[in-house]
Amino acid sequence: MTSLQNKVTELFENGTINLLIGFKEAIHKLPVPCFIDNVSQVEQLIFTPSCKGNLSVYLHKTEVKQAKKVGILANTATLRAIVQLVSENQLGDIEKTVITLNTNGELVVFATMDELEAYVQANFPELSEEDKKLLDQLNAMSRTERWQYWTEQFSACVKCYACRAVCPMCYCSSCTVEGNQPQWIKVSSETTGNLEWHTMRAMHLGGRCINCGECGRICPVGIPVHMLTVKMNQDIEAEFGAKTGFSVKNGYALNSFKPGDKEQFIK
Repeated sequence: MTSLQNKVTELFENGTINLLIGFKEAIHKLPVPCFIDNVSQVEQLIFTPSCKGNLSVYLHKTEVKQAKKVGILANTATLRAIVQLVSENQLGDIEKTVITLNTNGELVVFATMDELEAYVQANFPELSEEDKKLLDQLNAMSRTERWQYWTEQFSACVKCYACRAVCPMCYCSSCTVEGNQPQWIKVSSETTGNLEWHTMRAMHLGGRCINCGECGRICPVGIPVHMLTVKMNQDIEAEFGAKTGFSVKNGYALNSFKPGDKEQFIK
């Protein structure tokens, strides 16, 4: 067994966890999420650089919360998401055991949220080169050009809501798009309704998105939807000095205020 499998076996046997959210190999050896609730299943666990999914999205599920003692394999994006979710008081009813691999490929098990927070702050990731390039292009555009860019991008949206489903920060029990009395967002896939949906979602994620990029990666029509919140986060950090997924104590920028906050952003 690998060191990961040995550690998870130990956590099950000593009662630290009774459910583990991790990865296993599926068809063509592609990693997929898996849920392990006994030692006999541990041998299927893998944790490699190809395990890119943000598993924190499952921490909202009723079945997971009922398990109470939950272990989770966490890449960098998942670590940041857990920090942000804790700061928003969303994971208080779960005993969490977070497992990651550090930059040397060594297994790390966090005993406390303070340890996890310190690790995230010391290993805060940068955007990928591809995302940096696109962000530079967006910043170089005029407001009119950006509006045209996003209008064209979102006109291809098919309203599958995969971006919502994969996002760990979209945890509302009832989404605005599901209501029809009144109906705030058009159900049909057309330019105006698509803009309404993505604008609303971006506003809800402003200062909360942890830049995992899952929404852009999962989009079936290739819309770089994650760049909308990446751009917003850049502006929020510049105005308020706030980083998402950085501290369990700070909440998020648009949910708090200080008397000295600048108001130049109100235009």
